[in-house]
Amino acid sequence: MDNFTIFNMQTIAGLLTFYFAFKWFVFPRLAKLSVHDALVPMVLIHGLRYLGMVFMVDTQVYDEFPDDLAFTVGIWDYATAILAVATAFALRNRWKYAIPLVWVFNIFGVTDLVVAFPQVFAIEFYNYDLGTMWWAFTTIGVVNLISHVYIFYRLLRPHPTAPTVAVDYNKLSDTI
Repeated sequence: MDNFTIFNMQTIAGLLTFYFAFKWFVFPRLAKLSVHDALVPMVLIHGLRYLGMVFMVDTQVYDEFPDDLAFTVGIWDYATAILAVATAFALRNRWKYAIPLVWVFNIFGVTDLVVAFPQVFAIEFYNYDLGTMWWAFTTIGVVNLISHVYIFYRLLRPHPTAPTVAVDYNKLSDTI
């Protein structure tokens, strides 16, 4: 079996696994929360996108990986991660412009994926030594995609039954 087939089989398995995990366990709980509280974890997941900078590290991917693409992937991912953390902070604190910031974050983050994926597939990255980035593509990339879709869903169709009362995170952390 070739690498492209293996990569796609793993990605589909990851997509199905994470989709059902989110659908059955995460989304029903988030549906009970206000849009601000529900979006905090979905946005904060993207704080891990700093991992995309690994493409810029000399010893982490194969030597022929194009430097300009490594820089693009790394910087866009890092910018998305920083924007995610700032957006989660704004949501958590219910800043006035938190929801518009979510729109900016989500559009920027999806654009990053739309720009990067065709470029990395064009160079057939799956045929080269990617180290742990193979794992990142087939797991974290899938989770990122699912969360972006959910964020758009919550922004476009907020649930009228969701409470408008904020979660008391201090009490929540005391119970954990």
